[in-house]
Amino acid sequence: MLLPYIADKTLFGSDFVLQFFPWKNFVYEQLRSDGTFPFWNPYIFSGTPFITNMQASMFYPLGFLYYLIPVDVAYGYSTILHCILGCIFMYAFMRSLSVSAMGSVASAVVFVFNGYFLGHLYAGHLTFTQNYIWIPLIFLYLHRFVREVRFRHAAGAGMILGIQILGGFPQIAFYTILGILAFGLYFAWLFLRNGGYSNAFKVVSGLPVILFLGFAISAVQVLPTLEFTALSTRAGGLNYDFATYHSLIPAELLAFLIPDIFGSVIDGTYWRSPEGWHSLETCAYVGLLPLFLAFIRTDDKEVRRMKLFFILLCIVSLFLALGKYNPLYPVIYKLPGFRSFRIPAQIIFLYIFGIGVIAGLGFQRMQEGAWKFSRGSSMAAVLLGTLFFLLLAGHFIFPFDFYLFLFNTFSESPVGHADMSMLYRRMDIGIEKGSLVVLTLAIIFFMRKRERLNGTLFGILAVTILLVDLYLFGAQFVQPYAFTPSLDKEKIISQLNRNPVNGRVLTRSDLFRPNDGLQSRFPSIEGYDPLLLKRYLHYIRFSQGYAQDDHVIKIGGGDLKFPGAKLLRMLNLRQMVLGREVVETDNRLPYATLVGRAIVKPVEEILPFMAGEAFDPRKMVVLETEDSTRRIKHDVKGTPRATCVVEKYENERIGMKVTTDKNGYLVLSEMYYPGWKAFVDGKEVPVLRGNYLFRVIPLEKGEHEVLLSFISWPFRIGAVVSVLAFVFSLCLVLWPRKRM
Repeated sequence: MLLPYIADKTLFGSDFVLQFFPWKNFVYEQLRSDGTFPFWNPYIFSGTPFITNMQASMFYPLGFLYYLIPVDVAYGYSTILHCILGCIFMYAFMRSLSVSAMGSVASAVVFVFNGYFLGHLYAGHLTFTQNYIWIPLIFLYLHRFVREVRFRHAAGAGMILGIQILGGFPQIAFYTILGILAFGLYFAWLFLRNGGYSNAFKVVSGLPVILFLGFAISAVQVLPTLEFTALSTRAGGLNYDFATYHSLIPAELLAFLIPDIFGSVIDGTYWRSPEGWHSLETCAYVGLLPLFLAFIRTDDKEVRRMKLFFILLCIVSLFLALGKYNPLYPVIYKLPGFRSFRIPAQIIFLYIFGIGVIAGLGFQRMQEGAWKFSRGSSMAAVLLGTLFFLLLAGHFIFPFDFYLFLFNTFSESPVGHADMSMLYRRMDIGIEKGSLVVLTLAIIFFMRKRERLNGTLFGILAVTILLVDLYLFGAQFVQPYAFTPSLDKEKIISQLNRNPVNGRVLTRSDLFRPNDGLQSRFPSIEGYDPLLLKRYLHYIRFSQGYAQDDHVIKIGGGDLKFPGAKLLRMLNLRQMVLGREVVETDNRLPYATLVGRAIVKPVEEILPFMAGEAFDPRKMVVLETEDSTRRIKHDVKGTPRATCVVEKYENERIGMKVTTDKNGYLVLSEMYYPGWKAFVDGKEVPVLRGNYLFRVIPLEKGEHEVLLSFISWPFRIGAVVSVLAFVFSLCLVLWPRKRM
């Protein structure tokens, strides 16, 4: 499915093009030029820490391809590698449950080639892929732990959890942790029922070990990210409306059976909502075979217990995925962790995993021959048969009324946004294909029950049907893409400044995306990232007269209607791209200014004061109350006569020569962030936060060599913790006879 597109083109993914490609390419180029990871990103949001960006997944072990070959090529190969590993991990987990080879293959196919995974692939959610594939391997170790009650298996689960966290999608890791806790507590409860108090205690004790090792191994990334999160728009959590954005709508459960019933965002036929990308977050089609297999009954006590857990996991996952359509979600939202993430529908991946396991267990019983349908299967069969009968009847007998009924019942708005010329054909094919698959499965199930098919032949036919079913729906999500910028865009980029000293850039052109500053290496005041500095967002929105809103993830040129605002000029904005032209601004504020006067104000009063006429950034700086004790001994009258020459500008190091005839404050058009250190003539001096978000360095009169360097102590501490935790976990895993 993927191989045709890795030779000369990359795979398409919306967020990969907009977000992950610039990030990964930034790391790739710096590693090749300097041999180091980038810690600071000066190209978007007027400068922002990069080491804190968990989604960049710099320390993810399987991200090595992005450092060896060009990023656009690496994406295709990396995706194939993850798909293969996902199949292997799921196969291994199912084999550990004593499922046959063919049943394990069926589970692996469901796990990797379902509509939800491929939909995220089309959306370009690289970190979802990097997190998702590790789930069965985590559960493999977890299952061994609850079966043998040996802490070396808990260490193995913790080690894999740490790798998953490093994959860069914290929400998937959070939901995985919920699954780990549920699995462990479920089996601890089973031990208690059977009088195994010691084993129950060990299992419960092992769960914190798993979580501790997972976070310890990923500390190299987690600690810098936590530091940034406390200063970001996510600090304190999300409000309820934003946290429930993209909840699973109950009506969308119909697409779990007929995935094309609402059309497709790929060809513009998605009609249920104008917001087509929502369908990629809720598309959970696993094929019809796994749903048939879910009703296979088993008499084996251990298998029945395992199946019950994964049935409950599927139910709870869908219940939580409903988000704002779940009457209990206002209470769930207040639980730890849930208010930190948006898109509740993303927990659907646990439903996918659960269905894959249940299908494998059912497949095993089908191949053995001694199987029965569970209670409720007759009712389910009648409902499914009735559904497809009504769909076929409407499709063939009265199509106009049938489709009008669908549109009126399920659409959030008039369907004029969809491509009607292709819509009916896609829906027709979806209904006909689904009906054909249901009929085919009914026939082979009947033949297997009558022993007209042996277990091997049944397995081959069933897996073939599953593959064809998923391929016919999922192939549309695999699309090629070539990174070939237009000649007009390349011409414009060649005229733009290359570092913030010469001035930053604002793009107001349909040729540019918010993260193009990073991609093309020009310093932009724009950017796109789910996690950004709260103060920077407040600063930008205040400059434009917008109400404050912490739930914004993009700052784009189209939103900045007043580029001449004083606060934007203080960002050293010097160039604007208007249409196909580069326009120089009339900004006279320099990159570095030495002022003699400091004003101290509470933080909530700073922006209104700065926007007023009383504030002159060439003569004064506004400090916050907590920095008032760090003021130089006395302010001076008049503005110091000073010169400032930037001799070196690198991502994490800025060197300047400053001469001043009076004491003063060196105000830089650079974002304040913990970790920036200042050295004046070789001696460290404090870096203050002035004018709400800029770096300020107190200077005494004279000639000085000033050096700023970015040092991330959370990274350094986290690196030590990660290495020690990994070595400790590896030792536990490799010495199986040692009990704890």
